This record gives sequence, structure tokens and C-alpha cells, in this order.
Amino acid sequence: MKRISSGNWVARFWIFWMSQTVARIGSAFSGFALIWWVAKTYGTATSLASGTLITMLPSILLGPIIGTLVDRLHRKTVILCANLVYAVAAASLFALSESGMLTLWHLYVVMFVNALAGQFHYLAVSSATTLLVPAEHLQRIGGISQLREGAVSVFAPPVGALLLEAIGLNGVLFIEILTAISALALVASIRIPDPPAQPADTAHEGVFAAVRSGFAYVVAWPGMLALMGMAMVLNLFFNPAFALMPLLVKSYFGGGVTQLAWMETGFGVGMIAGSLLLGVWGGFTRKLYTLLAGVGVMGVAVTVLGLLPTSGIWYAIAAMAVVGVAQPLTQAPLMAIIQGTVSLELQGRVMGFLGTAAGIISPIGLILAGPVSDWLGVQVWYLVAGVVALLAVPVGLALPALRDLDDAKTAPGTVH
Repeated sequence: MKRISSGNWVARFWIFWMSQTVARIGSAFSGFALIWWVAKTYGTATSLASGTLITMLPSILLGPIIGTLVDRLHRKTVILCANLVYAVAAASLFALSESGMLTLWHLYVVMFVNALAGQFHYLAVSSATTLLVPAEHLQRIGGISQLREGAVSVFAPPVGALLLEAIGLNGVLFIEILTAISALALVASIRIPDPPAQPADTAHEGVFAAVRSGFAYVVAWPGMLALMGMAMVLNLFFNPAFALMPLLVKSYFGGGVTQLAWMETGFGVGMIAGSLLLGVWGGFTRKLYTLLAGVGVMGVAVTVLGLLPTSGIWYAIAAMAVVGVAQPLTQAPLMAIIQGTVSLELQGRVMGFLGTAAGIISPIGLILAGPVSDWLGVQVWYLVAGVVALLAVPVGLALPALRDLDDAKTAPGTVH
């Protein structure tokens, strides 16, 4: 697979990385504040589950099309436009909150717009990283990115809680406006290369024809199909469980915003530990084994969350830290597999199809999670999700196509 290399890639990449970090910090502050605002104002599992469902719709419904567009557009332009949308969305919420007019449906509309921009942003950043970083450094950079996510998760919840108490929701939203604009300026200051020009017979290929070619590529790859199937099963249970985290803290453990912040901070500490572990250890030779190990660790921790008594908030925080350890063990090898085996001109489409497969089943879980959790108790979802994850490990090891997923020889040739 032909890749773009540059002798001065380090400085350019770190400016790029810093832009994403700045934007991530702002969105983490506002995301924490808004989630707590929903839990405090409405206090139902349905309201939280519905919000999570809305954020998943762009990926589920439009993932392959967005991926195709990202493959065809300038990555830098896509990232700049996404950052601009984030700034405008935060400004809209700020204006509504400042005037006392903010309601749940306003938030849902902005969440959908942000999620749509976020899908473009995620796919563009992922493929831009492949263009900015030499192939031999991709897994290391993936670990560093997971380390950033862990650091933000540690830093954002307690600071977000303090900011929410000190300057209110409006102040937190204003911070997101500033960070989105700052990220936009940083990205604008660097050059992000584009992939090599496509052959003449595909350069003018229609969008839907390009989507079909990406679909053909995925279908011809048994390992990717198996991975998508596993992701669908896990997401059916995991997405509702984590969407209901504020309610688990508030209604089951009897905690408040501080306890929710500690849960998210515990997750972040675990992510840092998991990223450092992966950086030192390097993972198994077959990246899929590392991924399945992460799924197994996550399964144990989430099962514990489902079994804890109402007085077990501190054990819950520890369990969330273990979930955080598992996060880089699943995400970093997955991204390294795709970035290292899929042709540059197809990466947006493949990641789009993977996102669609991972998310398409989640609405069923979210639709059920709200009323069932209001009826049976929110902790039931954590117990079920943990057991399903534990069962997924031996199933994954038993499937040859999934075990060999990270072998470049198993990936189909480029399909046009």
C-alpha cells in the first residue's frame, strides 16, 4: 500500500495532535455538564438513552456515505468545517441557555448536528493520521492518542464539575466555543497531504458507486465481517449501559455530580494505565489477541458493576478504572489493523462501514434500555453487558477469520 512520507512529519503531526487535544478538552467539559444537566433536570433513563441514540444516528444511517465523501474530499477542509460546526453549535446552546430557553429538544437537535460533524471529523482525522505518520509509527501514535483520551477523562470530570458549580452551564459552553475556535486555527496553520491521485476510471466514480465498491471490499474480507458481527453484539448491551451511567450514580448509588466525576476520572486513570501498559508491553504479536484480551478485562469489570450493592460506589469507581485499562487494549489494535492493512483510498469507507455495523444494532438496545431500566433497575444492563463480553472472547478465539484479521494477506486487494 503506497503511503505518503515526509522528513518533517513530527512537528506537523504534533501541531495536528494538539489541535485535537484542545478541541477534545472543550467538548469533554461541555459534554459532562450537559449530561449532568439532563440527569438533574429530567432524571429518567429514557431521556439519557434517547440522547445517546440521537448521537449514534449519523454513524448508523450515513457512515458509509460519509466515509466515501471523506475519501474524496481534502482531509484538512473536512476537519476545519467540523471544528466550525462545533463552535457554532456551542454558541447556539450558550445563547439558548443564557436566555433561559434551553430545553431537551434543543439539546437533541444540537447533539445530532454535532454527531454528524463528528463522524466527518473522526474519519478525516483517522485517515489524515495515516497520511501524516509513517506506517511504522502508527501503533505507537495510536497508543499516544489513547493516552490523551485517558488524560482528558481524568482531567475533565473533576474540573468540569468545579466549573459547573463556579460558572454554570453557560460558562462551560463558552469555554467550548473558545477551544473549538483554537483547534480550527491550529489545523489551519499546517499542511495535511492528500492520498495519491486515484486512477482515471475511479476518479469520476459516483458516490453511491464508490459506496458499493467499499461494501464489496468489506464483504470480501471474512475477518472484517466477523469483527463487525462481534461489535454489533457487544454494542447491543454496552452502549445502553454507558449511556445510563449518570442514572446509575444518581438513582442506584445515591451519588451526585462529584461521584459521577469520580467515575469518569477513574475511567481516565485506567486509560492512562492501559496506554502505558500497551506502550511498554507492545501487545500480542497478533493484534486481535490484544483486542480480545481488552474485551475480556472489560467484561469482568462491567459484570462487577452489575453485581455491586447500592453502598458500593467506591468499588464502582475502581471497576470503571479497570474498564479504562481495557479501552486502549481494544481501540489501539483495531485502528492499527485498519490503518496498516486497508488501502488509503478505501480507509474512510471501511471505517464508515465498521462504524455503521457497530452502531446499527445499538438503537434496539437503547430503545429497550430506557423503559426496562426504569422498571427493573439500571444495574441490570451492566450485568448483562459484562457476561456477553466474557462470552465474546472464546467465540472470537474459535473463529479463524477473526484470529487472522491483522494479517495483511487476509485483506482483499483494492476494489474499485
